[in-house]
Amino acid sequence: MMGSFIDKTDQLESFNLLFKQNYTKIFLTIYFYTNDRYIAEEAVQQAFIIAFKKINDLKNKDKFVSWVTSIAINEAKHLLKKQSEDKIISLTDIHQNLYSKDIEESVDIKNDVQNVLKQLKDQEAEILVLKYITDLPLRQICDLLGINISNAKIRLLRARKSFRSLIEETFNKEIGGGL
Repeated sequence: MMGSFIDKTDQLESFNLLFKQNYTKIFLTIYFYTNDRYIAEEAVQQAFIIAFKKINDLKNKDKFVSWVTSIAINEAKHLLKKQSEDKIISLTDIHQNLYSKDIEESVDIKNDVQNVLKQLKDQEAEILVLKYITDLPLRQICDLLGINISNAKIRLLRARKSFRSLIEETFNKEIGGGL
């Protein structure tokens, strides 16, 4: 009986260490995905609770971060649906440094990019966020989405094409509408 308690204590300490090492990274990933601090915190907390309960189901311990991130993304999706809000993705200051002459222009660009992302299919927006906002390597994206590398590359290529097409369409409407 005492051995079981010691094992549980060691397991709790080990999990606590994993939590401390990975919470911020997973939180930021979910925050960039939702642009909602409450949902990100709630989703990550739920993900760690689920992970703790099912830690013995994880076959490859090296994939812990991907596994918990995947759980957190699913929890965030669930919370977003529950709130029935339309927001899925918001960008921070990524495009501000690229085109910024002034704050107003940066806000316009951010809003344009955000609006284009909202027009994309969920799968397209999801892979673009994981790749370009959270800066995850393709292998980790594959693990998170449960797809192989070929599918991830194809999905990313199609998402970029759709994104470019929508950006061009939006730009042409603004130019054409102003004449």
